[in-house]
Amino acid sequence: MGKNKKKNAVTQKHVFVQKKYRDALFRRIFNEKPVLLELYNALNQTDYDDADELIFYTIDDVIYLGYKNDVSFIVRGTLNLYEHQSTLNPNMPIRGLIYFGKQYESYIKQNNLNIYGKKLLSLPFPQFVIFYNGVEPLEDNKDYIELHLSDAFICAESNHLTTNAAPRQPVVTTDMPVSDIDVPDSAAQNTSSPISTRPCLECTARIYNINYGHNQELMARCRTLEEYSILIGRISSKVRNGIPLEPAADAAVQECIRDGILQDFLTKHRSEVVGMLLEEFDMDEYIKMERRDSYADGHEDGLAMGLAEGLAEGKRLEQLHIIHNMFQENIPAQSCAKLLNKDTAFIDKVYSLCQAHPDWSDEDLYNSLKEN
Repeated sequence: MGKNKKKNAVTQKHVFVQKKYRDALFRRIFNEKPVLLELYNALNQTDYDDADELIFYTIDDVIYLGYKNDVSFIVRGTLNLYEHQSTLNPNMPIRGLIYFGKQYESYIKQNNLNIYGKKLLSLPFPQFVIFYNGVEPLEDNKDYIELHLSDAFICAESNHLTTNAAPRQPVVTTDMPVSDIDVPDSAAQNTSSPISTRPCLECTARIYNINYGHNQELMARCRTLEEYSILIGRISSKVRNGIPLEPAADAAVQECIRDGILQDFLTKHRSEVVGMLLEEFDMDEYIKMERRDSYADGHEDGLAMGLAEGLAEGKRLEQLHIIHNMFQENIPAQSCAKLLNKDTAFIDKVYSLCQAHPDWSDEDLYNSLKEN
């Protein structure tokens, strides 16, 4: 994507934050050892205070399925892969399997371990955590869910396989080396089991909703994560209200510095932070991603039967809200139409109503358009 150029040229493609801006910022903030250890302690309810125990274990220049992992590290016998996601992806366990395979391969080579020997190797205990702050709620609006690799496996009835797998065991979290973990005795391990009851591979992705207001206990244990959530929430809120991403991001950063939110980091890296946010962005896609339920009641009442271009009924008032905000931000009607991929005549009509009735609400505008 292109870099930010002349920001005041109406005819140019408008500058918006890149779709992956949250991921880049997340990596930048949590690649500091003390901050990452704070996050680790919050997740595992430990109180380690020596950041030098934490060893980054990112495999350089390895991109799996088009993504580079956010943060990977070893501490106290655990191999941790932390990812940030702004969209739900049911295939995270598959990606985790691929990346953990590469990590263990690297670990075995670095430590000169013999996988062909008679002695059982000791490998760091894997932990795969996803920090999610997208628009779509997690299942049943939960703060935490798990995704399992085994859910992706095909079970062929012709081969007498079944999807009725054995009940899942609780998630195991540990800070102990694998050698300290209780292992079932040999009799239990050697108990025969039908091949159809469980797959020979599993990878579990533990997903935490980090949108502001969710997982409050976790946020209370990791203030940096909470402040990151606040910053992203402020940027998203401004964009949803029709403010272009560049001023939205810059304003949110200034507000957070003023309010003591990530103050040291943002003060020190302000130009870097704002710079990494500035990329060309598809406004339609952003609106789709960032849609919230601020007009849920209106959606349920069956709004917007007569607005232009066949928008889905539930989106029409929200679209009008964005146009109204763009008018208030002095964004020209032609630019608004281009950004939203809307008919210029329709935007001109809305702008005319906004100019003639500056005190009207979104609902007033909607009602007037509906009558016409």
